[in-house]
Amino acid sequence: MAEAVELPMTIDSTPELVALAPELWAVELHRQSGFHLRVRMTVARRDGALWLHSPIAIDEALAGALAELGEVRHIVAPNRFHHLFAGAAKRRYPGASLWAAPGLREKRKNLAFDRDLAEDAFAADGIEATFVEGARPWSEHVFFHTESGSLVCTDLLFNIHEERHAPTRWLYRAIGSFGHFGTNRVWPLLADDRRALARSLARLLRWDVRRVIMAHGDPIELEHPDRLRVALAGLLR
Repeated sequence: MAEAVELPMTIDSTPELVALAPELWAVELHRQSGFHLRVRMTVARRDGALWLHSPIAIDEALAGALAELGEVRHIVAPNRFHHLFAGAAKRRYPGASLWAAPGLREKRKNLAFDRDLAEDAFAADGIEATFVEGARPWSEHVFFHTESGSLVCTDLLFNIHEERHAPTRWLYRAIGSFGHFGTNRVWPLLADDRRALARSLARLLRWDVRRVIMAHGDPIELEHPDRLRVALAGLLR
């Protein structure tokens, strides 16, 4: 099997940091590589140290904005799919720790990961974590920013309601990721242990989540605590 590489891309907008809560920001770019994918990086800060979740391509303007916030200490590749810009982020911030989701060391042998993700990896930074078990092809960790009550995930949840590019809109509809806040049809197909998956999601639901930030789609404020359980219902059964 060919080794995974960092892919070229075209960006149709200038990434801009948006404040979501105290000490929490996000930045989204539109990546054109056949499909027009919206991809979000989440940034958290504790005592001047920055935590980058699911890094995107960081140009000089974005690097300058991050430098105004603090020093990048952690670069998180949170699942087996969101790793394409991890190497570039590490080269830009060589002093930061590059964290690998399970299986990424084998998939990206051309990257020198510093550490493997674990549930207590960022406890000192006010960020809890849990591994979404029972779906090894995804191999996703999700995170809880305790101060703001924000769940930070990658491909577990989507919230996409608009897409002008017809082929991309067709893709989102085909996999069940368009027009609603929730998971998609691919997760059940890739789940190899539904009981383990449900157990790990039950751990996630014990967090006091008031906001969800995902890699694809708009961050959402949860007006009712059951909203998250409903969004995950298809995987909890």
